[in-house]
Amino acid sequence: MSKLLELKIRNYEKIIHDHNRANKHFYDELLVLIQQCEGRYKSVAEAPDDSPEWQAIVLKRTEQPILSFRSRKMGDIPAHEAAEIRHEVVDLYNRGYPTVTIAHILGIRVPTAGSIIASYQRQINYQNARKVNS
Repeated sequence: MSKLLELKIRNYEKIIHDHNRANKHFYDELLVLIQQCEGRYKSVAEAPDDSPEWQAIVLKRTEQPILSFRSRKMGDIPAHEAAEIRHEVVDLYNRGYPTVTIAHILGIRVPTAGSIIASYQRQINYQNARKVNS
């Protein structure tokens, strides 16, 4: 496996790790706000919509971290890079990565990764059928 592909995998893992850490921090802060609201009103459901405690919860909910990945189309990628990506898709597939993860690691659309994998599987099946019939 190429060093570039290893770097892409590590970058993907870092994105996931950072998101998980940010998400945990978000929920920890939200829990504190909910507990403050419950301390004053006995339950979040009983808090008036205009109370500072409820407004803090509403505001915090808009800050939830969002996990997103690049999703390029193969037509937007230079031919040389697209050929390299096709090889990387197959390499990651053979290592057992799921299609969605492969797409996220390589920054391509999920259907594109799925299409490359399906094409690879057809090629392997064709080669295996030729071996059996010869």
